[in-house]
Amino acid sequence: MNVRSIQVATDYAFTVLVDKLSQLPGVVLDDDDVVLHARAITIHYEDALIPQFAETLTNVLLNDWLFDVLYDELQQQHRELTEDEIEYLVLVLLHELKSGELVIGGRPFLDWRKRTAMAFQNLLKCHDTLELSGFVRFRLRQFKYGLAGAVDERVHQFLLDREYDEFVAMLRYMLESQPESEQELHVFCSPERVWIMDSVGRLVRDTEVTEAAIAESEGEVNSEDLAMSILITRSPCRIVIHDTYPDAPWPSFPETLTRVFAERTVRCGHCSTCQQLEQARQHFSRGVEKENNLHNKQGPTRS
Repeated sequence: MNVRSIQVATDYAFTVLVDKLSQLPGVVLDDDDVVLHARAITIHYEDALIPQFAETLTNVLLNDWLFDVLYDELQQQHRELTEDEIEYLVLVLLHELKSGELVIGGRPFLDWRKRTAMAFQNLLKCHDTLELSGFVRFRLRQFKYGLAGAVDERVHQFLLDREYDEFVAMLRYMLESQPESEQELHVFCSPERVWIMDSVGRLVRDTEVTEAAIAESEGEVNSEDLAMSILITRSPCRIVIHDTYPDAPWPSFPETLTRVFAERTVRCGHCSTCQQLEQARQHFSRGVEKENNLHNKQGPTRS
């Protein structure tokens, strides 16, 4: 019977590691060697227990250890996040990873899990020390860097979402300060611009709002900002949204309208007016494409 010994050290999830290892039958922890300050413990085990030992190390590393590391890194790198937000981000990320939604380095989570367990087995056969952070740094380098990139992407998107929510909340606050009118307005959203019409088809303009918007934006104002300003000022009881740009990048203007005006908004359901606008746009696009093709065949014009 060949009994081996290894000292395992970690700055994260140390208590969980000791608890899990103590539950392994046939694995002996040297209680006198538990170094709480150094976060290290010596374990004695037989060769036959190596697969089970490696599986336990893998479970701790890719669950509790990974959670604590990600939480600590986010806490240090993003002071603007609350503890609840950090916990939420880490839990969502780990769920995406384990469910297969998130693929790191072209490999699914189960593949990384198998590779980790195998690396632990090889290490337990011929080494007498193991430091988990060093193990990840050298044996799971691609996983570590790939996961860091995924974390950055999700934090960036989370902050954008939070900023957007705050923007919507500000618009709702402005809307609630306006008395609701009995107007029904129709908002048309196209790739080129946004415009508003009343219930009888007249274009809605507001000189005062336009001048104020231009002054506030130092001369530059887009049609979406202007439309939102007019709608909040007029506070209509009903807004019919005509969305002819369903592939608009997030957050789309119709989405923002729905968030701000909530139950006051309805979708037109691809009405006849939207169908005519779509046909006109397609006809125009085909005309432009035909003209470009003709120009390309003729070649550049000589002066």
